[in-house]
Parts: sequence; structure tokens; C-alpha cells
Amino acid sequence: MWIFAVALFLGVYAVFFVRKARSVWNGPDRFPTAAWGWPEALLTIALAVFFLLMSIPAYLSPAQAINLSSIRSACALYGSIVIFLAGFLVMRNQSPIRLFGLERWCWPETAMTSGAALAGLLPGVYALQWLVAALTGPEGPSAQPVVNFLTTHADLQSRLWVAGVAVVAAPVAEELIFRGCLYGMLRQVAGRPAALLVSSIVFAAIHGHVPSIPGLLLLAAGLALLYERTGSLWAPVAVHASFNALSIWGTLTWPESAP
Repeated sequence: MWIFAVALFLGVYAVFFVRKARSVWNGPDRFPTAAWGWPEALLTIALAVFFLLMSIPAYLSPAQAINLSSIRSACALYGSIVIFLAGFLVMRNQSPIRLFGLERWCWPETAMTSGAALAGLLPGVYALQWLVAALTGPEGPSAQPVVNFLTTHADLQSRLWVAGVAVVAAPVAEELIFRGCLYGMLRQVAGRPAALLVSSIVFAAIHGHVPSIPGLLLLAAGLALLYERTGSLWAPVAVHASFNALSIWGTLTWPESAP
């Protein structure tokens, strides 16, 4: 009974989501104006392929346990990518501030828009996660390694490192790569619908956890629309960080329901 109710809710939700996407695309064009050249396109594709290759082992074998050292390495990797990407763009005479609309910062407006987007996305993402869990049952795929790490390591240092990666490093790096670069580049060469679809699929796939893919697809599509709506990458970074923070809080509060 609950499965049918959630499925019906998701059907209605999908209708409203598509209408919202059309409304954003038909509204004022606030998206940063930038001309992506072939060097930027090649770097973007290389980064996307790099993350996809990194995720392949997670699909081919049971999830491997992670430790504090691997979390620190992930933080260093994200930081290095952000620095390298910013340096590359500057060397190409591209301003990252202008390229990603980072100069458009208005705290009240950004907070309100991001909060509304987060509130609109959470019901759909959580409903998809619940539906996947209900359909796969207790014999379904195991939880993500980071979830297992959080539930088995209660010390403050471990949890602070996870929070640092999930709430700061990952949102900044992934939004730069998948919304700022990949979506922006594809938007220029293939149009907005194709850019939203491809960038969302790649974003969901790089996380290496099949049960989370439907929810991540929805999250990624919502973040791309938020980028379109605001014209600034600050908004999707804020929502991404808030979503991850809520996921950590939910994992620690209700570990049995974590995906």
C-alpha cells in the first residue's frame, strides 16, 4: 500500500518538476555568459571520465570499507582539483568568478532561494530513496561505505573529517566540475535539456552506489535548474552542502534508515 502511495506521489512530483524546469528555462536568462573553448571542454571531459573511472570498482565488487586515511585523501584530492581547475582557467584568461557567476552574491536572496530549492528537492529525493529501499528489501545492496564509517566510528575526529569532506570539499569541487564546467559546457554545445540530462547522469554515476542513483539524478537536475535560476554557482553549492549535512545528521540519528 505504501509503495503505491509513494509511487503516486512521485508521479505527481515529476509533473510539477517538469513544469518548474520549463518555467526556469522560459524565464529570464541569468546564466553566466562564457565561451567554452576546446581546452576547457577537454579538461571538463577528462575530469568527468576520471571520476567515472574511480567509481567503477564500486559497481564491480562489494563495497570496500573506508578508513580515516582514505577520507583525508579524498579531501586532499578535492582541494587539489579545485586549485588546479581555477589555475587552469586563469592561465586561459578565464575568470572563475565571472565564469561561474560567483560575483552574484546576495546573502538574503541566495539563502531564501537555496532554502526553497532544498525544501522542494528533499521530499522527492527521500521518496525515491525510500521506494528503492522498499523494492529491494533487506537483501538489497549494502549501505554506502561512508555511512558504515559514520555508524562505526563515534570519535569526534573521524566525524569532523567526514563533515569536512561532505559539507565543504565535495560540494565545492563537484559543483565546479559537474554544474559549473560540465553543465555549462554542454549547455553551450547541446542545449539545456541535454546538458541537464547528461550532467545529472554522470553526477549520479560517479557516486558508485546503485540504490542512490535515482535520488542523485533528481538532486543533480534540481541543482542545475537552481544554477539556471540564480546564475550563480553559490546557490547549488549551498544546497549540495546542506543536503550532505542533513544526510550526515540523519545517518547519525537514524542509522538503520541510511542508504
